[in-house]
Amino acid sequence: MKRRHLLLAGGVGAAAAAGAALRPPALAAVDRGFNRFAIDPEAPVPDATDRQLHESLFLADLHADCLKWDRDLLTWSDYGHADVPRLKAGNTALQVFAMVTHSPVNFPWRDCLSADAPNHAAWLALVQGRPFRSTRGRAFYQMDLFWDAVHRSRLSDGTELRPILNASELLALIAARSEGQDVMGGMLALEGGHWVGQYDPGPGVVTAEIQRLYDRGLRLFAPVHRFDNPLGGSSEGCARYGLTPAGEVALQVAEEHGMVIDLAHASEDLIQDAARLLKKPFIVSHTGVRAVCEGPPCLPDRNMSDDSIRAVLDSGGLIGIGYWGMAVGQGVANIPRVMAHIMEIAEQRGLNGADHVALGSDFDGSVATQISADELVVLTATLRAAGFDREVIARIAGRNVCRLLAGNMPGGSPAMARQAEQVLENGFA
Repeated sequence: MKRRHLLLAGGVGAAAAAGAALRPPALAAVDRGFNRFAIDPEAPVPDATDRQLHESLFLADLHADCLKWDRDLLTWSDYGHADVPRLKAGNTALQVFAMVTHSPVNFPWRDCLSADAPNHAAWLALVQGRPFRSTRGRAFYQMDLFWDAVHRSRLSDGTELRPILNASELLALIAARSEGQDVMGGMLALEGGHWVGQYDPGPGVVTAEIQRLYDRGLRLFAPVHRFDNPLGGSSEGCARYGLTPAGEVALQVAEEHGMVIDLAHASEDLIQDAARLLKKPFIVSHTGVRAVCEGPPCLPDRNMSDDSIRAVLDSGGLIGIGYWGMAVGQGVANIPRVMAHIMEIAEQRGLNGADHVALGSDFDGSVATQISADELVVLTATLRAAGFDREVIARIAGRNVCRLLAGNMPGGSPAMARQAEQVLENGFA
């Protein structure tokens, strides 16, 4: 890790953490309202076997929006969904922290989302005392919060939050966890590169901005979020086009740097364009699938079609399944049903279905999750109740993510991917 990350972040996150207690109670109420927990009375009660299996797993979550909210990442909060202590209680080993920078209001009388609609993310940044005029400013501020939490975790008696920037650091994390060390890996993701190429889509400008994000520690790059932008179309946008020329440059440069490309929220055309363009596996970090839940409460535009699932599978990539009702339907039993559908499509294509499913909670993503960060054992119990065996659960829980990252992050290779899998198999049995 470059020391300047910590120097740049110094004071930003600490001041935010110290100031959180001084924020008006209304901010906490907003957080509570957007990030609810939907209790499922039919969820299985974990037994001793569930708990023993769960504690043996290396859990990796591909998407959480904790950095968006005015909470200290290192302190257990009694509202919102996740923070390092709650994730630790749930046995999370590797957490991807995404930055949300622009989130337009969804008007009920419109059937698409536009960048021109009032911006919830900017409003939230304003009332939290963060940069509110610039999507780029909001992204870099949230990255500073992450690096500050990394620094403070090293000075505390609690869990060390360790940044994972390359394949070697991932292998070191896996080894540390297998030895019982109190450490959690953290990675940075961008949910929508809205400003990249916005004013000058020339390849040099786009390349330079991707380089800046990489230098700050970004390792997962999603070109779009919930609306069409200068890089490509969104699944909920009004035009839903494919990759733009600037988008092609952005994805190619990000891939060359060893960033993982995340096509969550991408339009059908963008996914197909990316499948033709990219050379490495790509992911969809947090989603549901239409074939399992197309009508209410699910959002069909948000969930993946079978054609899009096939594109991800054919790349060798992963699909992270979320825990919220609008993605999978009401009831935690729908989570393994969604996973089983993807696995079936994979097997139809001659693939091992269990190799292409992962977890993507969307904690703190302004949704009502049905699994809590500190009780992720409920998810393990749910997967066992659905008939998934130990090997399949271990792959879904984190082995698949580690294999993909170790093979494709900076310094990664097929040999590193095999090494990661071997350590996970031997050390987390």
